[in-house]
Order: sequence, then structure tokens, then C-alpha cells
Amino acid sequence: MFIDYIQKRPVLNFAFQIFIAVVAALSTAVGLNLFLVPGDIFSSGTTGIAQIINYFADQIPVIGPLLTIGNLFLILNIPIIILSWVKLGKHFTVMTLLVVVLSMIATNMIPVIQVSANPLLNAIMGGAIAGVASGITIKYGMSCGGLDIISLVLSRITGSNVGSLGFAINLLIILASGLLFDWEYALYTLISIYVLSKTIDGIHTSEHRLTAFIVTNQTDDVVNAIYKSIVRGVTILQGQGGYSRDKRDVLMVVINRYEMFSLQNAVKQADDNAFVNIIHSTKVVGHFFTRDQQKAMKWQVKKVEKEQQQDSDDSEGLLSSNLDFDQLYEQVPDMED
Repeated sequence: MFIDYIQKRPVLNFAFQIFIAVVAALSTAVGLNLFLVPGDIFSSGTTGIAQIINYFADQIPVIGPLLTIGNLFLILNIPIIILSWVKLGKHFTVMTLLVVVLSMIATNMIPVIQVSANPLLNAIMGGAIAGVASGITIKYGMSCGGLDIISLVLSRITGSNVGSLGFAINLLIILASGLLFDWEYALYTLISIYVLSKTIDGIHTSEHRLTAFIVTNQTDDVVNAIYKSIVRGVTILQGQGGYSRDKRDVLMVVINRYEMFSLQNAVKQADDNAFVNIIHSTKVVGHFFTRDQQKAMKWQVKKVEKEQQQDSDDSEGLLSSNLDFDQLYEQVPDMED
């Protein structure tokens, strides 16, 4: 409710994004300077690469003192920011640049303090805090830079979650950790990267596609509830009970993971006895609504409902109207993510 409230108010929404950028920058700096750096543990992606270069900074004359982790993080992100400007849009890029600059400032300002001498605790806490920074930025329309942007670009091009590039870079970071410090610390770096990725996965879930199969005897009610709740297309399949041999409809809906709770509530309200099975979708090809397209679709739905109420107080719902879901679907503009 709070997010919906501020998203309808541009000034509040911009202020909220600034707040998220500040929180993400502070989280990045705290994770690095209080846990990962004093624990001789590398982070993932461009931050880990910055740590590796910083390890040799003392041996570089003149510019060595300037090669702090924060400064290197900004430098490594410059070409990636340019890629983001070209492929992901201006607003996303500007907000991401803000996060990167604030992260540089926070990392340079917060001193390196050893909170714990336990390397396992440093790995877990450092990875979790850094994961919070990446997760909340992607969730609210920006990024911490680095592999986040490259993954988003490749995901848009291929239509699937791309992890091979990140895996290769992180593997090199883990090997560097073992060579520079100790192979035991390479394992702690692996733990830190794993915790970071799972934290991001827990916060930022919109890129994960799921397919829901709903077995119901209340087809019209369930379909209308889904349309009004999450505005997703529904495919009606013919099913038959294996034991009872009763004919039943099976509804198939492809959703983002952040919509799973809303879908379950919509189905439960329409048919409390419906059977719901939700599975992961490896790849989705075709017209799959982005968040912006969903907002446009919801506006169309509300417009139709308002017209129906004005025309007749006995309106039965979207399925009974002359303007059905397919027509609404065609009116939604083809937007980019």
C-alpha cells in the first residue's frame, strides 16, 4: 500500500528513490569496510575486482594512494554506466550513477574497522549487507552498477536469466582470493558471494518467472479475480480428475514471483477449494507484461469497470462486457522494461 501510494506521486517517488540510493550506498560501504575488507574476503563483481586491484595499489607509484576501493569501483563502472544509458534508459542510468557515486563517497569516508575476527561471520554478514544494497536498488528501479547492469542487458536480449558471465568473473575472484591470501579464504569468499546472491534473490524477485496451474470449478470467478488483481493473461485448459473422472478446467497463468502472493489471494477469494500448483519457468517467449504495461492495463480495466457501472448497475464483470481482455491487451502500448 505504501509503495502504491508514493508511486502515484512523482515527487514522493523520486524522494523515496533517493532514500533507497543512500541506504544502498551505506550498505555497500558497511559491508565492505566493516566485514569483507578487514576479513580479507572479496566481494563479487566489480567490487571484488576493485578489491583485487586495491591489493596491489601500494606497489603502484604516484597514483597508488588514489586507487582506493571506492575510486576503483567508480572507474570500473564508467563503461557499464554508458552501456546502461544506451540499453536501459536514462532514468535508470541516472539513478544507478547516483548509487555508484554515493557508494564511492561512503566507502572512502567510512573507515575500515574489524568488527569480528571470525572470517565466517565476516563472510556471511558482508555478503548479506552487500546483497541488501543490490537487492533494494534493483527492486526499486535502479542498480548498484557492475554485473547487475550487464546481467539486465543480457537478460533483455536473450529473454532469460543470464548467470554465466557473473559466474566466470566470480570464479576468477575466488581464485584470486586463494592466491593472494589463503585457499581457506577463497572458500570464505565463495560463501560471501553465495550469501550475497541469495539475499538479492530474496529481495529482488521480479525477474523470476513462474507458471501457475489452477484447477477449479469456478472458472469465470477465478479468471475475473486474476484479471482484476494482477492483470495477467489466462489460458483455460480442459482437465479431468484421475480418480473421479470429473471434467474440470485448468487455468495456466505466467507471473512474476512478486505477484505470487496476490495471485494466491485472488484465487482463494474466488474459489476456496481451488488447487494451485506453481512451478518455475526457465524462459518465457512472447508478449509478457512489464510493470509499466501492467499499470497501463490496470488503468484500462478500471476504465472499463467504471463505464460498465455507468451503463448498468447489474454489470456481471469483465468477461460479460463487449470489451474483453484480448481487446484490453491490444490497447496496451509496447513498452520496454
